[in-house]
Amino acid sequence: MRLLPLGAGGPGRHSPRHLRSCSPALLFLLLLPGCCLGGSRAAAGSRRPNVVLLLTDDQDEVLGGMTPLKKTKALIGEMGMTFSSAYVPSALCCPSRASILTGKYPHNHHVVNNTLEGNCSSKSWQKIQEPNTFPAILRSMCGYQTFFAGKYLNEYGAPAAGGLEYVPPGWSYWYALEKNSKYYNYTLSINGKARKHGENYSVDYLTDVLANVSLDFLDYKSNFEPFFMMISTPAPHSPWIAAPQYQKTFQNVFAPRNKNFNIHGTNKHWLIRQAKTPMTNSSIQFLDNAFRKRWQTLLSVDDLVEKLVKRLEFIGELDNTYIFYTSDNGYHTGQ
Repeated sequence: MRLLPLGAGGPGRHSPRHLRSCSPALLFLLLLPGCCLGGSRAAAGSRRPNVVLLLTDDQDEVLGGMTPLKKTKALIGEMGMTFSSAYVPSALCCPSRASILTGKYPHNHHVVNNTLEGNCSSKSWQKIQEPNTFPAILRSMCGYQTFFAGKYLNEYGAPAAGGLEYVPPGWSYWYALEKNSKYYNYTLSINGKARKHGENYSVDYLTDVLANVSLDFLDYKSNFEPFFMMISTPAPHSPWIAAPQYQKTFQNVFAPRNKNFNIHGTNKHWLIRQAKTPMTNSSIQFLDNAFRKRWQTLLSVDDLVEKLVKRLEFIGELDNTYIFYTSDNGYHTGQ
């Protein structure tokens, strides 16, 4: 199978399995003919492809969110294809992530907001939807090793959702963040056991922790089964804490002053019409600072991608691995 790039950029030097900003439905299309639909796991002598899904949190594309990711664009975007008309089903984290996992719109998986009452990681979600997520299918029907690291759903780990002892079905290796995005002072569920992290950059910065556990998985995984990895970073979600070495970057970067910046949302949804325009100087300064810090946090994601691609190449798996890079939803800074 050869996938040709769309738009700018040429064919990759490897088998072109590096894709950015795409629907998980395509992931199914890539995998199912080789392992599930035919009733057998693979033709004799063939290797089923591995899949890596990199999911960021609140990363825009239209407003330049990919600009800081030079290594990611070189290693993934320019080596494969970009889906320029890919859209999320919801502007909220949990409904969008539920759609990624199930392939369903929110009106079908019934996760409507980021709360337990809105079905985010609720007992109903766990009973009805989770057994049928695509990682569960890859594990039970296709024999894939499945690895998760990072933010899962916003209410994951809450006592009413089973706490950190609960591991959703279908995951062979589970390193999930308790609740929402953080960079320091968080708790992970390590295969159902809680592990607290503090504020020491060298051992606690979450984006780097996710990179390290992902590399560990690649080093110690079974070589007899294909693998699926889902790495879900906190960046560039608030509180926008960059790694120390990146906290002084992009000092001359500001939120885009495009034609719909600081314009009243006339004839828009009533929530958008609530915004006060023109904005105060302090509001504009806040948005500029947020935009800059978001880019700073993404530099650690760029490092993660580089480490991951290099390790896949080193262990001889890169040419047989599809890499998807996308976000759960975008983000506006005064538009």
